Amino acid sequence: MNISPQHPQPNPPNFKNRIAKATEIGTFAMICGLIVAFTSININMNPAFMANQVAIIVAIAIAISIFCDSRKGWKNLFRADIVCILSLYFLTLIEFLYPQTTFDQMLNSEQTLQSLEVLLMGFAGLAIGRHINFFKRAPSGWLDFNNIPDKTLFRIFLLSTFLAYFYIFMSVDFNPFRVLEAFLGPRFAVPWGRESLGDWRVFLSEWKILTYVIPPLAGIIWNRRRSFSSWQIFIVIFIFAFTLFEGFSGGTRNVFASYLATFLGGYLLTLQRPNLFNVSIPIGIMGYAMVFATRHMLGFREMGIINYLATAAYSTQKVQETLSVDYNLYSMGLLIDAFPSKHDFIGLELLFVFLTKPIPRVLWPDKPVGLSVSIEEVVGANGWTVSATYLGECYMMGGILAVIIISLCLGMLANWWSRTAAFHTTGYGIVVNALGFFTAAVSMRSLIVFTTSMLPIVGLIFFAKQFPRFLGIKKRISYNYPPN
Repeated sequence: MNISPQHPQPNPPNFKNRIAKATEIGTFAMICGLIVAFTSININMNPAFMANQVAIIVAIAIAISIFCDSRKGWKNLFRADIVCILSLYFLTLIEFLYPQTTFDQMLNSEQTLQSLEVLLMGFAGLAIGRHINFFKRAPSGWLDFNNIPDKTLFRIFLLSTFLAYFYIFMSVDFNPFRVLEAFLGPRFAVPWGRESLGDWRVFLSEWKILTYVIPPLAGIIWNRRRSFSSWQIFIVIFIFAFTLFEGFSGGTRNVFASYLATFLGGYLLTLQRPNLFNVSIPIGIMGYAMVFATRHMLGFREMGIINYLATAAYSTQKVQETLSVDYNLYSMGLLIDAFPSKHDFIGLELLFVFLTKPIPRVLWPDKPVGLSVSIEEVVGANGWTVSATYLGECYMMGGILAVIIISLCLGMLANWWSRTAAFHTTGYGIVVNALGFFTAAVSMRSLIVFTTSMLPIVGLIFFAKQFPRFLGIKKRISYNYPPN
């Protein structure tokens, strides 16, 4: 161990038991479940029933796989690959555990069968890829936060809040009542909205991505509240509640889900004495919040919460009887049907778009606006955005071969992140780790946001290395990290 004797240092992390990874038996169980799901469907079934059969079987397979992994300890479940698999299931199949009577009119059986086959291949690619250690762990200096005291977390929390919400409040002349009024109104009528191509204000508006830093910090600070004063805890709770309401009122479910997931990540990773009560209760509350949001957010994001309540739209039969997420299977089915019979595969164009996504258009006016053939164009959506998960985007790139390759790569990247970041025990390191979970989750919805979602992680690492005095860093600790 390479530690200078002149400066007393804390005990190094226990690397041997802290690296979380998938078990072979768990992956074997999941692959078997996917095979059973594949063989249980046929073109003679109704589309909704076909999707329901797959949803049930895949849910059981994932549950068995997670149970097998949990035999190595509950902390072995805090992995990016599990986040990927659960997020993909939520985006595609969870709604088919509920009655979906209108789905039979949206796709025919052949289109549904094709989309389910692509989905199962995606699950298999993620499950297998997480066992491939192709990428070496990042250099230890990147994520060496053991010399950052936990009391610094409150400063980071306030700084993230200021930068994330500065543009919003500036747009309303720093009037909090106008902010609340906008939150309660229609989604696209907020004063801080910007044009699709952006202008100089994009520099300010893009700081809002730091809202994703707030939930994991709130979870960590709550568990380590003995290190903070009562007024600091009150501010953290208030800002976290404000952030949740902002995410809920926006009507974008993946944003709200990311807030909940990263909070749970920060909270669960810092529990000192986990038990059934302090683990299951928060998960149950957050799970119910997500189901509640999924039922209602689509209903009010066009009209706004205030009109949604005034017109009692929440009591309609459509809202009450079923659960609807995004019908991603529907858009996937149309994409698979259209490529390559109606449109040529777009190849590496998608990768170019998502790699250049973080570059502001002010700095690159000729940056591509989007894909040459958009998902909305293929599915016939006019005036709204459509998601098809990363699987639909991959199929547009190069068919089933692209789906398999990208799924394997995402599984390998998730495995790399778990090996790279999971051994950190300081609050700052756990925030970075939890934000990796956020990137894993949103990447399942679209590859285009992959690079953008990494910006908070890059920002925190850059801040720790370039502004150590602000974080209270006095001496750097050097550990000999275990081999990959």
